[in-house]
Amino acid sequence: MQPIVGAYADKSTSRYGRRRPYMIVGALITGLGLLLLGWTSEAVGLFLAEGDTKKNVTILVAVLSIYALDFSVNAVQACSRSLIVDTLPISQQQAGSAWASRLTAAGHLIGYFIGTFDLVRLFPPWLGGDTQFKKMTVISALVLWITVGVTSWAVTERVRLPGDDDETSIKEILVKLWNRTTHLPPRIQSICWVQFWNWVGWFPFLFYSSTFVGEVYYRYEHSAPEPGVKDEHDALGNIGRLGSVSLVLFSLITFCSSVIFPYIIRTPGEAGEKFTPRPPRALAKSVQSLLIKAYSFQPDLTTAWMWSNLLFATITICAPWVHTLASATVLVASCGVPWAVSCWAPFGLLGVEINKMSSGPPAHVHGPAAPGYTAVRASIDEDEADIAMKDIAQGRHELADSVLKINHLSDHGAHSSTGELAGVYLGVLNVYTTLPQFVGTFISWIIFSMLEPGKNDNLADEDPDHHRWLSLKKNAPNAIAICLFVGAICSIIAAEAARRLKRLD
Repeated sequence: MQPIVGAYADKSTSRYGRRRPYMIVGALITGLGLLLLGWTSEAVGLFLAEGDTKKNVTILVAVLSIYALDFSVNAVQACSRSLIVDTLPISQQQAGSAWASRLTAAGHLIGYFIGTFDLVRLFPPWLGGDTQFKKMTVISALVLWITVGVTSWAVTERVRLPGDDDETSIKEILVKLWNRTTHLPPRIQSICWVQFWNWVGWFPFLFYSSTFVGEVYYRYEHSAPEPGVKDEHDALGNIGRLGSVSLVLFSLITFCSSVIFPYIIRTPGEAGEKFTPRPPRALAKSVQSLLIKAYSFQPDLTTAWMWSNLLFATITICAPWVHTLASATVLVASCGVPWAVSCWAPFGLLGVEINKMSSGPPAHVHGPAAPGYTAVRASIDEDEADIAMKDIAQGRHELADSVLKINHLSDHGAHSSTGELAGVYLGVLNVYTTLPQFVGTFISWIIFSMLEPGKNDNLADEDPDHHRWLSLKKNAPNAIAICLFVGAICSIIAAEAARRLKRLD
């Protein structure tokens, strides 16, 4: 979904900008999908009476709502990330991606905390429904609409002027996407490969970490019931609560790391400097000399990405030997440090590369007018567009070196700017983020099939229900821990791919 939306947004000539219309429509569909998911039964009940037919239709509508959510939220994500690439110069690409990572971590943290409150008790039924899930969907939809609204109002986006190749069919878009994906520039291809192996490594952690914490507790620390007493407590709910605690700590560490790391890691604009920034005079000489040495050891983002993959591998490779709730919680929480870099590095590096490909000197246009842009906050009228087109045709449309240039012509008449393809390249990066999930699912399926094949199918009827799905054999290997171990190996491969990416500098 993201490459397709990105491709259409790249070609958009809407008076309201290239990204905002898609982002706003995607946010509206996402919010309505959330509300429909919360009130599916009530919505279906308007048309069908109680019975099996209503139950089946309710399930179908809920599933379709999830599909609509998955598609529409990808449109929001693609366009919001593209806005960072479009509007910021090279020197601020890393900072923009860092802020996106910070706010993403803050959103996760706030979301986990909101979920821990009894919203049904805090708010009346008329405010968000009568269940916890309904109130959560209302909060999510409102927050999404507010933040997208503020972004659409605040960002000064460029409007793309019409060109000869604007009319493209879905088939042409897909063909161009395939060609673009299979013929990526070397550095962008390297970034995508690091992202691929990085996400193969992260997949088991993101999907199974909370279950891993609860299973470690029940396997090694939970006391067995007295003989003759049936264990009827809510094991599934308890595992969820134990896992949620570790995820809250994970999100808190991610947020703190996202705030601190941008001040430690060198920005792209400083990468080629031959001098060390001078510390303030008020500092003592010893402190000044210490700061000067610290500046010289300041890593760049590629190096930080490489070390974050090695750190994640070092942490998760120990999973098979974790046998206490405390150590499992520490393992999950500490992964917040490398996760902060993984949420930041690929987008920051890709934004820099897209801008570099558009950072040549402004070229004068000879012959027919080429698509260009004009900066606006909300919209432009037809007269302004005509004036801008005339300026391009006469070669007077000067573009600043510090900003992204959209579709200007080189001296040889060929398109030298790929800035207009920001949505496509970010969509391709998303493909390299999505494919590892299929790989990770396949690997996990093999591991679970080998280590836990029908492990508790022959239990007696008096055994508690959770014994049928929860492995309590202390001497047997923990399947989730093995999945984390395999993920650690893939993260080492990602670190090597990042090292090779750095050699391309």
